[in-house]
Amino acid sequence: MLRRANRQFTPPTDVIELDGKVVVVVEIAGMGAGDFNIMLQNRSLTITGVRKRMDLDHPAYHQVEINYGEFRIDLTLPWSAQKEMISAYYQHGFLIIEIPRKPVEQVRIVDLNAKDGTSNE
Repeated sequence: MLRRANRQFTPPTDVIELDGKVVVVVEIAGMGAGDFNIMLQNRSLTITGVRKRMDLDHPAYHQVEINYGEFRIDLTLPWSAQKEMISAYYQHGFLIIEIPRKPVEQVRIVDLNAKDGTSNE
């Protein structure tokens, strides 16, 4: 069997916008909760990791469809995230990341022509 070294793959990923948050769901069975690296910089989300193949003595593969090795997912969020409120968990072969939307900063408009009761005359 021919193997390509350092070949990355991209697991199936859903990005779902809910009320006030984005939920990213990655289908990646055979991993542990600590096997993922999740980085958020501005609106760019990167998920990386390595899924290892089982160690078998002298295997003779007849069909190979499951990807193993390094993987990488790059996403651009639709808006800025509230970084301190992000949560991630791994359950039943799915990595689930919940990313709350950063509140929109209010812009204060000052009416310089309004009279505030003081007079400059």
